[in-house]
Amino acid sequence: MSTRSMTGATAEEPGDEAADVDALVDDLFALPLEQFVVARTAAAKRVKASGDAVGAERVGRLTKPTVAAWVVNQVARERPDDVAALVSLGDELRDATADRDRTRLRTLDRLRRERVERVVGEVRDAGEIAGRAVSGTALDRLAETLTAAVMDPDAGALVRAGRLSQALQHVGFGIVDEGGEPADVVALRARTGGAGAGDDGGTTGGAEPPEDAEEDAQEAAEREVEESAAEVDRLEAERDDADARAREAGDAVGQVEDELARVEDELARLADEREALRARLSDARDAESAAREALGAVDERLDAAEERAASARKARRAARRR
Repeated sequence: MSTRSMTGATAEEPGDEAADVDALVDDLFALPLEQFVVARTAAAKRVKASGDAVGAERVGRLTKPTVAAWVVNQVARERPDDVAALVSLGDELRDATADRDRTRLRTLDRLRRERVERVVGEVRDAGEIAGRAVSGTALDRLAETLTAAVMDPDAGALVRAGRLSQALQHVGFGIVDEGGEPADVVALRARTGGAGAGDDGGTTGGAEPPEDAEEDAQEAAEREVEESAAEVDRLEAERDDADARAREAGDAVGQVEDELARVEDELARLADEREALRARLSDARDAESAAREALGAVDERLDAAEERAASARKARRAARRR
C-alpha cells in the first residue's frame, strides 16, 4: 500500500510503479530456485534506481524460498484451479463447523484428503515440476501446506499467491512453518481486509458489578494492555533480529548453492573429458598392439632374410674354393 501511494504521486512514468514492483516480486518466486538470490538483488537495485525506496526495501527483504516452499509456489502457478478449489473447500468446512453439521464435515474432510492426495500424486507421478526433480520430503511438505491452505483462510491466500518462503503446516493451535515456528499468516489477513470479529466482552446476566470492582477490573485491563504491548515490542524486535539472521543465512545458502552448481558443472565437464581421454587411450593401446604385431612380423622376416644371407655367403665361399 505504501508503495502504491508513493508511486501514484509521480505521474512522469507511464503505468503503475507499484504494480511493477508486485510483478517483479511475482517473477522472483516463479524463477528457478538457484536464480533467486541474484535476481532479487538485481530487482531491488532496479526498483531503487526508479526512485521507489520503499519498493526496493520490500524486494530486498524477500527471503529465498526453501525447496519445499518453491515446489508449493510452482504448484500454485501451474495448478491455480486445483489450489483455488482447495481454499474454497476450507470455506465450506468452516461453515459446516459453525453449523455443527457433522455429516457435512465428514464428507468435506474426505473430499479434502482426496483433493490433496490427487494433486500430490500427480506431482509425484510427474517426478518434477518446472524442470526440477521433487523429493519425497518436498512432496510431504506439499501435502502439509495444501492442508494448511484448506484449514486456515490466511494460509490459503498465501498459498494461492505462490510467494511462500517456507512450507506451512496446520497444527492444533494454528499454522507453523517448516521450523515449527508460528507462521505470520495474520499479516495477509490484515492486508486483504479479512479481519475477524472480536469478542463482545459482555457480561452474563445479573446485576452490574460494584463501581470499585469496575475500577479494579479497568486497572487490571490497563496493566494487561501495557504488559502485552511491551511483550509484543520485545518479540517484534526479537523477530526482526531473527529475520535478519535468517535472510543472511539464506543469502549464504544461495551463494553456496551457486558455488556447488559451478563445481558440479566443472565435475561434469571433467567427467566428459575423462571419457574422451579414456577413448583416446583405448585407441592408442589398440594402435600400439597392432604396431607390436607388425614389428614381430618384420622381425620374423628379418631373421629369415638374415638366415638366407648367411647361407648365400657360405655357398659363395664354398664355390670360390673349388
